[in-house]
Amino acid sequence: MIKSAISFLLGCLLLSQQPSLPDSQLLWLVLATAIAVLFSPYRWLIWLLLGFSWSYYQASAVISDRLASELQGKDIVITGTVSTIPEYHSQHVRFEFRPDQQPNIQLPKKILLNWYRPFPISIHADERWQIMVRLKLPYGMKNPAGFDYESWLFQRGIGATGYIRSNDKNIRLAVSPELSINRLRQSVNGRLNQHLTDSSNLGVVEGLTTGTRHNISKQQWQLLRLSGTSHLLAISGLHIGLAAAIGFFSCYWLWCLRANNLLLLPAKYIAAMGGFLFALFYAALAGFSIPTERALMMVSMVMIALLCKRPAAISSSLAISLMLILIWDPLAVLAPGLWLSFTAVAIIVYTSQYRHPTPRWQWAKIHFLIALGLTPLLLVFFSQTSLISPLANLIAVPYVSLIIVPLSLLASIMLWLFEPIGILLLFIVDQGLTYFWLWLDLVTSLPFSTWSSVQLPLLYSLPISLGVILLLAPKALPAKYLAVFTLLPLLMYDPDKPEQGEFWFSLLDVGQGLASVIQTKNHTLVFDAGPKYSEKFDTGSAVVKPFLQANGINNIDILIISHGDNDHIGGAQSLLKAINTKKVLSSEVDNLTGAEHCQAGQSWQWDEVSFTMLHPLELDIGSDNNLSCVLRIANQAGSVLFTGDIEQHAEQLLIARYGHNLKSTILVAPHHGSNTSSSNSFISLVSPDTVLFPVGYKNRYHFPNQHVIDRYHSKQIVMLDTAHHGAIQYQFGQQQISAPLSWRQHRHNIWTVATTD
Repeated sequence: MIKSAISFLLGCLLLSQQPSLPDSQLLWLVLATAIAVLFSPYRWLIWLLLGFSWSYYQASAVISDRLASELQGKDIVITGTVSTIPEYHSQHVRFEFRPDQQPNIQLPKKILLNWYRPFPISIHADERWQIMVRLKLPYGMKNPAGFDYESWLFQRGIGATGYIRSNDKNIRLAVSPELSINRLRQSVNGRLNQHLTDSSNLGVVEGLTTGTRHNISKQQWQLLRLSGTSHLLAISGLHIGLAAAIGFFSCYWLWCLRANNLLLLPAKYIAAMGGFLFALFYAALAGFSIPTERALMMVSMVMIALLCKRPAAISSSLAISLMLILIWDPLAVLAPGLWLSFTAVAIIVYTSQYRHPTPRWQWAKIHFLIALGLTPLLLVFFSQTSLISPLANLIAVPYVSLIIVPLSLLASIMLWLFEPIGILLLFIVDQGLTYFWLWLDLVTSLPFSTWSSVQLPLLYSLPISLGVILLLAPKALPAKYLAVFTLLPLLMYDPDKPEQGEFWFSLLDVGQGLASVIQTKNHTLVFDAGPKYSEKFDTGSAVVKPFLQANGINNIDILIISHGDNDHIGGAQSLLKAINTKKVLSSEVDNLTGAEHCQAGQSWQWDEVSFTMLHPLELDIGSDNNLSCVLRIANQAGSVLFTGDIEQHAEQLLIARYGHNLKSTILVAPHHGSNTSSSNSFISLVSPDTVLFPVGYKNRYHFPNQHVIDRYHSKQIVMLDTAHHGAIQYQFGQQQISAPLSWRQHRHNIWTVATTD
């Protein structure tokens, strides 16, 4: 069974790594091959081909269910059901919506919506609504590193995203059913919110009871990641197993209170059913996430074995659980949680077969082995692992699972049965979590608490994974500790860098905003940091920082923030906190501690690459846009001109001051392609071969403006934009410039949205 499950997993994984869905004719060939293999000794190949075929079927169903391109950007009145617990934020509320089939309109089965202020005070899961929406394809930013939002939407089967338009046609049609599990979950959250409104631990308590985690702060997530304890807030094996144990022993004890009961049915049967029902209820309360599904299936295997009087091999139960989850949702193979949760249990099973430590050290060794075994996966998914994870989890796991979780669940129940007791328990939980955060603060303050890695090529990742497996192997394995040398790539691998006189230019995809990175042989400059979209998400930490870390860049020599608009400065603060930055230049220094004014005449040379600030002069006056920092970077092969959000007034000043010296190979379009910029005279003097538009997909400003496009087109200038090409990269060699690398085309996956207008 184990070999079959692994083969099925590899089949699903193989499909997920394709650049696009293979032709449907190939599927019939795959199935025919599987039938042929049925009569050969290579039975594992059957499961691999079945996994590939089943994953293909599910992926094609999700892709074919996406929004029709012609419906993008149109206002549509639809009816349907709120299918998830709404997430309330300061400026909007977000939820998934299942639309009814509309006459003459084919809509996806599931869409993700934002309702911006003013929105109704109360929106509940499973309510029916009529709403006016404006939708677009499930699009996400495409960069060399960082979170893949498109993949996340694809995994959830979301066929469109959008927002609700303010309109008198937005009407609640029906309230949610009384017996709805989502209504129960939201009611629990409502009561917790009522009594923990002023507590920073509200999001954690909600996460441990109902699995809703949107109220956990950005700082708390950061602390959990650094300490390697994020898994404690994913309701999984520990939590579901605890619920099953409580149910099992409670029912066993209650059934044994009357001797007559034992004559009717053995206590262990009732206990097994009780344990399963407790686990099922907790999993439902948590929203049946992947970790809860896995844990519930494991509990089911154990309880069935008890009822059938047959011992359950943990490895077989794990394999069956994996197979069932992939049959239910083969796209789960894209979720890091599936790999991390199953690998953690597999490590425990694998190492427990031959290790028999003394009870005093057993708990510590388990955590050390799990941390070691998960290291390759953590580096692949997050380019970071916590070195103090075993120490942090040694205290945090029993503390949270045996104290905080039971008290949180009991408090949630008592808020209905006897509110004063529930309030008291919540107070105890709140205080208990304070000590939990103090512990994490302590361990993460230790030196060398985390290890951040560059983005390793597959050629390096494979020996590292093999080395970890060998290190987990029995002591009797000859020379097993020589496997330590397979981990050397973590220390020795150094990503490629420009040579002397060269520079690399990366225009990152940050949606409607600007962020770019320039690398020379020994220096790094960041020009703008992109927007801050919410209190929990900005592109400085979500896009720029992962890009720098993936390329082994630990310091920024100069950060230039062209001006103070959010789409340029929004990500700066988080970037400054995360990456050591030696110098900051900006036209607006009030919001940047320690920043200096950028001024025309500033110039420097790094590794035979010239940097020249062209604008503004010290005495220039004008709007914030027209005072944007303008920077020109050049080497022997060519040049790049950064213009921020300057408009035609500033363009004319530059023309008067520099004339033909503005000539540049690549122009980053002024003001994202607004019609207030890119005058004919400016374009003529810069005379770029290529103009780049840093814009968001289907942005509300309709950038780049059609008149601007026409002006560049009339001069036969190549136009690229981040909305359709993702991050765009150039390598300026000593004599020539590479062709542009478009990450939306270069890293095209089966879930990648085709951005056609």
